[in-house]
Amino acid sequence: MYHCGMRQVGERHVAYKVDLMVWSNRLDLLALSNFKGEVQIHRLHWQKVWNLPPPKEKVTVRAMAWRPDGKALAIGYSSGAVYIVDIEDKEILDKYDLEQENLDEFDNSKHFGITCITWAVRADTLEGATDPNIYDDASIFLQNLPVTGEYKNQATDENAKDFKEIQAPNQLNMLLVGYGNGYIYMNIFGRYPYGTLHLAQVVKDDFGEYNILDICMSDDFSFMQVVYIDRLTNNLLLSLINTSVLSAYAEEMYVVAKKHSEIVRLTSYLDQTMISITEAWEHILLEMDTKMADYAASVPEGGVSADLLELLMLGTPSDELELCLLQKLTVNDLKKFGNSIELSYSTIQKLVLKQVNIVGQSLTYYLSELRGLTRIPDRYKVLGIEEQTVTEAIRACCAFLNKCLELQQVIDTSMRNYKAFFRWLFVVIVRLLGEQTPSEIVKITQQELGHIAEFLYNFDNVQVDSNEGLPEKPVKFNLERLGQYLEDQELTILPDDEDNPWHKFLKDNSCLLKDNDTIFSLTEFKKFSLVQQQKHLKSSINQVFDVAKKDTSKYFSALYNIKCYEDKSGGKLSECLRICQAYYASENGFVMAYIDSMNVNDGIHFMSVKIKEKACALLGQKYTFSTLILGDKKPNDEMIPVLDLQFYSSEYLSVLTQHPRNDENSIFIQVPLGIILINSPEWAIKPKQFLFHDKLNKKNISPLIEPGVFKVLDKMDGFRIAVSGGRKVAVVLSKTHRKVRVFEMEIDGDDEEDETLDTTPQSLSTNDQSIQSDKNNASTAADVTF
Repeated sequence: MYHCGMRQVGERHVAYKVDLMVWSNRLDLLALSNFKGEVQIHRLHWQKVWNLPPPKEKVTVRAMAWRPDGKALAIGYSSGAVYIVDIEDKEILDKYDLEQENLDEFDNSKHFGITCITWAVRADTLEGATDPNIYDDASIFLQNLPVTGEYKNQATDENAKDFKEIQAPNQLNMLLVGYGNGYIYMNIFGRYPYGTLHLAQVVKDDFGEYNILDICMSDDFSFMQVVYIDRLTNNLLLSLINTSVLSAYAEEMYVVAKKHSEIVRLTSYLDQTMISITEAWEHILLEMDTKMADYAASVPEGGVSADLLELLMLGTPSDELELCLLQKLTVNDLKKFGNSIELSYSTIQKLVLKQVNIVGQSLTYYLSELRGLTRIPDRYKVLGIEEQTVTEAIRACCAFLNKCLELQQVIDTSMRNYKAFFRWLFVVIVRLLGEQTPSEIVKITQQELGHIAEFLYNFDNVQVDSNEGLPEKPVKFNLERLGQYLEDQELTILPDDEDNPWHKFLKDNSCLLKDNDTIFSLTEFKKFSLVQQQKHLKSSINQVFDVAKKDTSKYFSALYNIKCYEDKSGGKLSECLRICQAYYASENGFVMAYIDSMNVNDGIHFMSVKIKEKACALLGQKYTFSTLILGDKKPNDEMIPVLDLQFYSSEYLSVLTQHPRNDENSIFIQVPLGIILINSPEWAIKPKQFLFHDKLNKKNISPLIEPGVFKVLDKMDGFRIAVSGGRKVAVVLSKTHRKVRVFEMEIDGDDEEDETLDTTPQSLSTNDQSIQSDKNNASTAADVTF
């Protein structure tokens, strides 16, 4: 006999009203959102792990779902954005802003936001994950990326987490996001965008306007059950969709998603490296500004170059320059200055050579692999990746690598000129001071003189802004040609490649470039800076994985559309319904239950769709509860209103009801699913009739269930529940949204079983002593900041 063994773990009063509650099925963690739009993670005994503020003001949380491995949480906001958040440190792993791309141009006023999120996992283990091909291991062919922070001027530990490897799971999982405009966004592993499903298109109602309320996927990904509201009639409908394409091509999806994950990791690494290069460059500019700004401000525009060139040619400095060299720059200052700038240059050189180059090569490798897959249409065409867009991305990679090589040559020239310039300046200062200089330093070759002259010629800022004359504008120096590559604008000093034999060869044999996806002409990128080239590369990669252009819906078809329930709330049905769905492999079907808070006397509306080879068996019934559950023997027992419900496991449906005689209390019931299924009659699907119509008889389930399956919650006027059979936990929220009570379930005096379950990693544990003291004071209420 089952006994509803519930042990109260704690009760808390919270500062801000709680809105949504979702348990992790892997760890003893509860995700909560509040009316301020914050998300908090709490442990079972109510230690707060972290608090995540909303992305913008007045944005609230609409839905949340845990990644199957319990290490990340998907949060859907009212703005239409989805954030995938790391549980360890609340780092945003991925974010998507999806609603706008699905809306018609003429209809931007309709902003419905996210309505539900499901993170489904496919039961079968993927062959590709457990038995990989040796050639799938790219490390055989590619260089390893250095750990960030290896060079000076680079961010250290803070950025290391940006590139942490996300271990590819051996089961396919898919994030499904439902929108109020009738679209379902599908994303493999929460990272690879598979596509967007237009529900109206799938159910062959092209003009339908739908509001998706809940999505459930079968264990093998071959069926999807969607509960939605038709916006025109405000009635509740259910659609069973054939998604066998997801099941049949699971291996292919895994292969592409894994490559996509690597590409995302590399582009993220590239962003950080580019920031480091820019910082090293700004360090050089800052040094020059500090040392030379006063002098540069005292001479007319272009005077810096003129004075230094004059000094080089005639050997005598102008008054201003002499003042600067004798008072502002000591010999030691000059040495430090030279060393500092040389260090910055060599940092940039290392970053370009050892990081940016490797990223470019690795991206080319993964994109080339992806292009190879597009040439196997019978396996990979359904993923919607086009060979042409991949080729464009490869071309962008080649152009980026070419620009890196160009920059490398510029750095080499700059470092050579710098060393010559500082050596010459050092000699000048020593001479001005009237000191003796070692003869080997004094010697400057004719070639070096040429380099110094070229360097000095471009010393002043060659770009003239309209604000150039303003005195408050700081003086900048055009330090040769490097800086222009690190700005988001076209190059002003182009490299001289007239004598390049490859360019000449392509010019004479233009036929080689026609319709060729191996030999590219990169002339159109000649004026691109490195920053522009990187932006073009990212844009090209985004085009490859752009879901807006993919017609995903054509691979899906609706098997049945069932009219469930007619709106009696005057258009507010979506706000009144509490829906839960589940798929049970043993039954090979879906179960769905909901309550209508505007019509509580109807009780629970339960239906089950069993999938058979050629038809579906549909079971349906309305169930109510009466005071008989509390032991009343009167024949005229009264009905108890149902407040909330959620599937606890494959065996039980958790239900929260009002207490018939005490408004301060509520009743928590674990209803065996077997009893519900046995007592639900089979129905024929009638296209014009509502399944849960007014004439459908209600069945009082109280006489059928055993007395031990409920618990009266004293002094808890319950309103919402969240349960997890995997973790054997439940939480009840009060009507005020301010009080929560947490329970451990299935407590039969034998607690050893609980200790075999996964527990939260040490890094999430805030304080083990506080856990112990919390256990001792579990029943006492305490105010906590939420």
